[in-house]
Amino acid sequence: MPDVFPAVGHKYIVDFSSASGGHFRVQLDFTSETSMTYVGLDANGNPIPDSSETVDITVEPIRDLLFLVTWQERDGTTVVHLEDYRLNTIITNITQPAKDAKARPDFSKFHGTMRQIS
Repeated sequence: MPDVFPAVGHKYIVDFSSASGGHFRVQLDFTSETSMTYVGLDANGNPIPDSSETVDITVEPIRDLLFLVTWQERDGTTVVHLEDYRLNTIITNITQPAKDAKARPDFSKFHGTMRQIS
């Protein structure tokens, strides 16, 4: 029997970084197994204006305490998380729409550590 998704009803701070040196911090608020609100945070942990969105998520159990969590944002950005609640880590793959018709979509990959705050 698969695990129940442990994030429901909780908030997490996640610090992401990439091999190329990029980094960002976000708060994830899982209100249900199908809805999550994310908020971008600055270096001091304060919300970044206009960086929040509530999205419909799909959660798929992979193994004990490991879940594939996916969503699409209003602007067409797609996000795929591999969320490990045993190790408190997330790997995210993000594809942002191309800025013009001739360009390719922007793809990035980050690894993060998460900390439950509620």
